[in-house]
Amino acid sequence: MNLKRRLSVLALILAAAAFAGCGRGMRPTKFTNSDYNFAYLERVAILPLLNMSEDRQAGSRATRILITELLASEAVDVVEPGETRAALNRITSGDPTPTTEQIIALGKALNVQAVLQGSVAQSGSSMAGTVMIPVVTLDVHMLETESGQVIWAATHTEKGSSAGAAILGTGSEPISQTTRRCARRIIKTLVN
Repeated sequence: MNLKRRLSVLALILAAAAFAGCGRGMRPTKFTNSDYNFAYLERVAILPLLNMSEDRQAGSRATRILITELLASEAVDVVEPGETRAALNRITSGDPTPTTEQIIALGKALNVQAVLQGSVAQSGSSMAGTVMIPVVTLDVHMLETESGQVIWAATHTEKGSSAGAAILGTGSEPISQTTRRCARRIIKTLVN
């Protein structure tokens, strides 16, 4: 390969890497209730996220990943998902969006200071030129269980990096990896 061709390929790869990084520049939007003392937050329950996307597995995937990312942060203890589901079914009769009174009841039943709930607003792929890029949007909020008041909320859209991968022929990033990065960035707004 001659020098001119090598430089062209290198320039194309660098441009693709820069393009892939552009989609990740937006930071999560967050709200923190300044009246709440987060030092008292020791144990939380994560309710199954509602799935607003066309990806049938997005809600359960994002819920599992959020649990893992919150546990990995070592900021709080998280109630086992089966225990959370059982209490949710018992208290709300299966309604995925509990009322304020039900949030308070969940807090007592699960011995938690807060409940995290939310939704997967987007989970799929979008076209960037001729390349499919995975895109995930999570919207979550935490309610303290004494009054049911929102103490923290965050939303974030994460785009996967597949432009460089497509040029190099390695395929696009899995949606689970994009979901994990999105969840990690949201959790960082809570624990940092």
